[in-house]
Amino acid sequence: MNAVEIHRETAVSTLVQLLEVYTPPGEERRLERTWFRVCSDLGYRDFWRDEVGNYFAAAGSGGRTVMLVSHVDTVPGELRVRVSEGKVYGRGAVDAKGPLSAMLLAGSAAASKLKNIRLIVAGLVDEEGNGYGAKKLVEEGLEADAIIIGEPTGTTGIALSYRGSLSIKVRAQARGGHASAPYIAESALEKILHLWKLVEEHYGGKRYEEVTSALTTLHAGDWVSRIPDKAEGSINIRFPHPYSSKEILSKLEEFVKIADCQIEVIDVTEPVVTNVNNLAARALQRAMLRLGLKPRIVKKTGTSDMNTLVAVTPNIVACGPGDSTLAHTSAEAVEIKDIMTAAQIYVEFVREMDSAQQSL
Repeated sequence: MNAVEIHRETAVSTLVQLLEVYTPPGEERRLERTWFRVCSDLGYRDFWRDEVGNYFAAAGSGGRTVMLVSHVDTVPGELRVRVSEGKVYGRGAVDAKGPLSAMLLAGSAAASKLKNIRLIVAGLVDEEGNGYGAKKLVEEGLEADAIIIGEPTGTTGIALSYRGSLSIKVRAQARGGHASAPYIAESALEKILHLWKLVEEHYGGKRYEEVTSALTTLHAGDWVSRIPDKAEGSINIRFPHPYSSKEILSKLEEFVKIADCQIEVIDVTEPVVTNVNNLAARALQRAMLRLGLKPRIVKKTGTSDMNTLVAVTPNIVACGPGDSTLAHTSAEAVEIKDIMTAAQIYVEFVREMDSAQQSL
């Protein structure tokens, strides 16, 4: 079967429209008019926004449900949207409005041929926050037979695993004092730095298979000659299977006592590992091979909505256009040709899932 044609102008227009609406976590509602307009322009007849803010577009009415899922929120930090030298620049171009636009294009292209599945393209909220959009779907009992998560994997990368994430707020109090006599003062800032040193020494991994840690915020002091009596910071810890948040929190409690600090757990996401032979993985590999592409199995050091939505179905993978090293940076951009290729891959995946021979 020949690859479906994805028009370059439509691909660029779809992505640019999504990028032009700045949507950090908590402000995803701003995209509503654009989502409805884009879906209508692409020929979708069924599109909506749910009560928590997640966006959807659907096609087909078969008995199986297949989902293409990405997210509409981006990290804070607005960037100018522009098209230059075969690339589209803007906040979210890589993570993850680029993958989402490819999914919308694919759903539009495949819609008229669907016989056995209902295809749902979803743009979830709060993925860059605490993943509330995906968690709410799980709480509501979402059912799906196969899911692709749209995250940047270099277009032909198929991610079967993501590390877990533990985010904590750290606080410390102390007597403080005058900077001229630090030997009789007590510093809240130094308490947090002591805690951070313990965490870094124990969780200072350098690769996917190890636990890594990062001190992401630090606030203390209000005057150059005054030793701070209060301090606050944030630490993020990433951990692969088979580590769990429970064992890491247990170790953190030891460090907190030593450093005389307090911690508050902000968010916990457990790691996920799926099987290379799961239905979605097999169908996606066949889709790429049919297009003359070489699929690659990859591991992701971050987390995604896949960590949560694996509770819906084990037939889940992540795959999407974009260079993940550009995500969250001021140079965020995606190749237009990669958006078009990803859309073709998603179409072939949907065709594979719609095949009468495909059994679940």
